[in-house]
Amino acid sequence: MWQCPLCQLPINVNEKAIQCANKHTFDKAKAGYVNLLPVQFKKSKSPGDDKEMVRARRMFHEQKGYQPLKDTMCEILARYFASQSLENTPLTLYDAGCGEGSYLLACVKGLKESGFILDGAGSDISKTAVELAAKAYKSCQFVVASSFDLPLQNSTLDAAIQVFAPGSTKEYARILKPHGVLLTVDPAPRHLFELKSLVYSNPQPHKDGPTEREGFNQIKHENLSYTLSLPSPEQRLALVKMTPYYWRLTPEKLDKVVENLASVTVDFNIQVFSLSSS
Repeated sequence: MWQCPLCQLPINVNEKAIQCANKHTFDKAKAGYVNLLPVQFKKSKSPGDDKEMVRARRMFHEQKGYQPLKDTMCEILARYFASQSLENTPLTLYDAGCGEGSYLLACVKGLKESGFILDGAGSDISKTAVELAAKAYKSCQFVVASSFDLPLQNSTLDAAIQVFAPGSTKEYARILKPHGVLLTVDPAPRHLFELKSLVYSNPQPHKDGPTEREGFNQIKHENLSYTLSLPSPEQRLALVKMTPYYWRLTPEKLDKVVENLASVTVDFNIQVFSLSSS
């Protein structure tokens, strides 16, 4: 399913020497991931989230703050695969912008527990995030790559997920099989509003509403919202660090936010798209 990011010829990331027919070679790290982001494609020396933000996300997810979202994603994908009579078919699930891998692992694990046969793979532009994912989740294949130039062959995936990450509709249409499905998660209006209220003097809600994607039909639009208690300072700090609001805070303001953030509203906009038949 993988292809060379330079010439688009097939590659096998499970081989010791990863090379396409045009002799473009790629190294597999000790952690198990493959770097498929050529240096000439980088816009900075270390693109993507840094180590502090990535580790904060891992810590937050380990405390299961977003577990209801992960459960909902699994349920939606399981229902879709069942509706397509794919219960006994080997499937491939891909996370574009996978970060440290928590959402991909949750979906793979949940779908396997529901009786599906599938492999999981993911990519992120952050080498730090991909390394952390690969070290922790050996059952999935991770690569460093841009979500706007996925190193995947045409029509090879059964499902793709995009959670709080940018992505390319054109790329999703290219890599998904005819029965393929795309599941996206974005912040709904009230997401983390209590945190925003501590950061900004005049916080504004996130924009909401369905998204149109060329080449796709929207088959589901669902809102998931609940109050998340944050009993420990460590959990509060991890949540703040995994958001872009963290970079706007002085050390003094950060301490004040962590002290006062007893709970937050989590508000998710979940959308599901299938490829158009035309």
